[in-house]
Amino acid sequence: MGRFGPMSGIFRQWPEWDKGSEPESMSENVISTSRPRVLSGMRPTGKLHLGNYMGALANWVKLQDAYECYFFIADWHALTTDYADPSRVKLNTLDVALDWLAAGLDPEKSTIFIQSHVPQHAELHLLFSMITPLGWLERVPTYKEQQENITGKDLSTYGFLGYPLLQAADILIYQANYVPVGQDQVAHVELTREVARRFNSMYRKKDRPDIFPEPGVLLTPSPKVTGTDGRKMSKSYRNTIELSASRSSLITMVDSMSTFGRMRPTDPGNPDICPVGDLHKLFSAPEIVTETQSGCRSAAMSCRDCKGKAIDSVWKIVGPIHEKRMQLESNIEQTWEMLRDQSAKAAKRAEQTMVEVRKVFHLSHDLGVEAHDFGVSEEELTSRRNLNRYEDLRRPIIAEDGIVDPHLDSHWYLSILPKEIAITVDPDAGWLTSKKKRVLVRAGISNPIDKLWSFEVPQKSYEVWVLLFRDGKNWLEDFVLPQKYFSQGFAKAKKSLKKDEKIPVTVRKDGSQFLLSIHGSEPIDITELQSNYDPLK
Repeated sequence: MGRFGPMSGIFRQWPEWDKGSEPESMSENVISTSRPRVLSGMRPTGKLHLGNYMGALANWVKLQDAYECYFFIADWHALTTDYADPSRVKLNTLDVALDWLAAGLDPEKSTIFIQSHVPQHAELHLLFSMITPLGWLERVPTYKEQQENITGKDLSTYGFLGYPLLQAADILIYQANYVPVGQDQVAHVELTREVARRFNSMYRKKDRPDIFPEPGVLLTPSPKVTGTDGRKMSKSYRNTIELSASRSSLITMVDSMSTFGRMRPTDPGNPDICPVGDLHKLFSAPEIVTETQSGCRSAAMSCRDCKGKAIDSVWKIVGPIHEKRMQLESNIEQTWEMLRDQSAKAAKRAEQTMVEVRKVFHLSHDLGVEAHDFGVSEEELTSRRNLNRYEDLRRPIIAEDGIVDPHLDSHWYLSILPKEIAITVDPDAGWLTSKKKRVLVRAGISNPIDKLWSFEVPQKSYEVWVLLFRDGKNWLEDFVLPQKYFSQGFAKAKKSLKKDEKIPVTVRKDGSQFLLSIHGSEPIDITELQSNYDPLK
C-alpha cells in the first residue's frame, strides 16, 4: 500500500487456510458487514507481473472469503510520480482491473473501484492535511530514499510529500480494520494509525465514539519473485513476466533467463542462485522441484529441459488468467461499467464516514442547529431550553448512581450558547475560550425532587466552570462560574482527597436562589451567574 514510519500496532497472522486448506464454510456471494474490513490498493503502472501476483493479488483473492474487502486502483497515487505525463493513467487502470478480474477478484464478493471516482478520498485527505504536522511527512523513511533513487523526475512537490497522508485517507475513510501487507511493509501503516489517533484525540466527545479505528496489519505471505535477469522482478528493471502472458510470450521470456554457472551442458549448476530454479521453488510441484534440483546439480538435466518444466509450471497459473483476460478484453465496456458501479458503491460507504467527519469540522451539508442564530426570536432561543422538545434529550439515562445527561453539553454548546461566544474543544484542556482560558463543562446528575444537582470535577486547573442540569420541569439551567467562585473550595477539597479522586460539587435550589457547595463547603450564592456568559468571552 505505501511508505510509512515505525510500526507499533496491531498484528494479525494470515489465516491458517492459506497453507493449503480451505475455510470450513465458504461465504455466499454477499458481502457481510459483520466481517472484519480490509482495504488495499495498487498504483496503475501497466499490466501486472508474477511479482504483483505472488506479493499481493493471490492473497487478496483468498481474503474475499473471510473479510469484507475493498480493493482500489490508486490512479491519484500514480500521479505523485507520473504527473508530468499522465497519458497512460486510464489505460493502465484498465490493465490492472482486467488482471485483477482474470486472477479471481470478484465484484460479487469485494468492492473493486477506482480511487479518483470516489472524491471523498480527496476531501478527507484535505481535512487531514489541516491537522497533520509537516514533520510527520518529512520523516517517512522512503520520502528521501525515493527522491534519491527515482532519477529524471522532479519529486519536490506536495503531492509526493503528502502521498502517505492521502494513503491514510484511503484506509480510514472505509474505517478499515486491517491493511494486508508483507512483513517488509509493516512500517508503512504507522502514519495512518498516528493520524487516526490524533484526529480521535482532538475531536473526541464523551457522547460520540471515535470515528476512526486504528487499522491493524494483516500479515500476508510475500515471497520474493526473481526476474528474468536474476534481480527482484520489477517493471523498472524490465525483467518481468506478465501475469496474463500468452504461452508463446512466456516461452520467450523464460528462454531468455540466464542460468548462472552452466557455461556448458556438462557443467553442474546451482539452482539456489538460478532464476529458473527460483521459478520452480514458487510454482512447481515438490516432485518437480526435487527432480530439477537434482538434475541441475548433477548436470543430468539440460537447462532447456529445466526451463521447459518451469514454463509448464508457470503456465498452470498464467494460462487460465490469460484466457480469462482475453474474454474480458473482448467486452471492455462491461469491465468499465463494473468499475463505475463499484466506485459508486464505494462512494456511498465513504460518504457515511464523511458525514460524521464534516460534523466534527462544522462543515455538514445541512444547516442544522446553526439556524438558531439567524432570524430566530428571543422567545425561540429561550424555548430551546425546554428539553421536552428534543427526542434524544427528553429522557435522560438512568445509571447506577442516578440520572445522567450525556448529551446535555452538546445541546448547550450548539443550541443555547450565543454564537459570539467562541469557545472551542481542546483535547487536553476540555474547552478553550478565545483568550485561551480553560473551561470545564459538566452536566449534573439530577435529583429535581430535592432540588439538588450533583457534579464530579477532576482535580485539574480551570479558569471557568460551566454547570448544566435540568430542573423538575425538564428545563435546562446553566451557570458559568469564574475562578473566584470556586478556587478556595477547590483548593481545600484537593488537600482532603486522594490524588485520583473526583471533587464532589452540588447545586441546591433554595427558593429563588441557587447555592454552590464544593465537597461540603459553605454554600455560595451563584444565582447571578445563571446564563451569564461574560466569563467565556
